[in-house]
Amino acid sequence: MNYLLLLVSIGFEVLGTSLLKKTDGFTNLLPTLGTLLSYFICLFVLSHVLKRLPLSLTYATWGSVGLILVTIAGMVFYHESLSAASIAGLVLVVSGTVLINAF
Repeated sequence: MNYLLLLVSIGFEVLGTSLLKKTDGFTNLLPTLGTLLSYFICLFVLSHVLKRLPLSLTYATWGSVGLILVTIAGMVFYHESLSAASIAGLVLVVSGTVLINAF
């Protein structure tokens, strides 16, 4: 259940971050409201996850999975490209997260 809630938190973080680009510096009302609501839900759920899971494990997972999903969202919705260095960086982030979760 804890990891399901963590995935919910990650999902809202990815949604909020993806909408952030559409806010145009918080000048577009609907994307701004969507971003703020998404971040609120994300952090609210994350705070409950942290009652049951260690901070380092939770944050490493939240950050790395969120980073990968935001990268994918950027490619799909904003047609952003991914360089070889970016891919290497993502591999390193995932590797570090696996190490933190394993040990």
